[in-house]
Amino acid sequence: MRKLNFLIAIAGIIFLYFLSFFSHPYTPNLKDLWKYEGKEVIVRGVVKNRMGELLEISDGKARAVIFFEDNENIEYGDEIEARGKVGEYGDELVIYAERVRVISKWNSSIVSLPYLAENFEEFLGMNVNVTGHIHAIYSGYFYLTDEYNEYKIRVFCNESIPFEKYEKVWVKALFDYSPKTLSFYLKICQPCHGVGKYA
Repeated sequence: MRKLNFLIAIAGIIFLYFLSFFSHPYTPNLKDLWKYEGKEVIVRGVVKNRMGELLEISDGKARAVIFFEDNENIEYGDEIEARGKVGEYGDELVIYAERVRVISKWNSSIVSLPYLAENFEEFLGMNVNVTGHIHAIYSGYFYLTDEYNEYKIRVFCNESIPFEKYEKVWVKALFDYSPKTLSFYLKICQPCHGVGKYA
């Protein structure tokens, strides 16, 4: 009798082990998401856009849209992981997320101005946390430069800047491009943005 109970227990464990292979969500690349319609997936990416309950994310190669109602604490540039089922939303595929986890906040990592300039495609349209030196201050904007004065970017700011020329600062702002002036710029336009002395 003990042998029979032991064999049934072992068979049950083996059955549960094989069953676990079928119950895990898939972890596809965003470009292959269409292959998983109707299936549960886990995806990672950086938030590129927020439209109400929709979050657009990118993994650097493709983009995907996530439907998640409780996204007030998710901001542009945050790296997130979402778990949910792939389905249709209008005429496009989205992930109906049951859970979204912020892996890293956009303002937790600091980017140097040279790195931002050389990797601009990665950050375009996102919140960034950039360090540099005040180069010149004007009404409504100032210029931020690197320590060698090789890279310079305009920072739009509605508030007066309590810093002097050449002071090292951090700037938390939206990184964008102006086709009219053919130039990149930083814009302090949200409550989470700002300028502070770099310690």
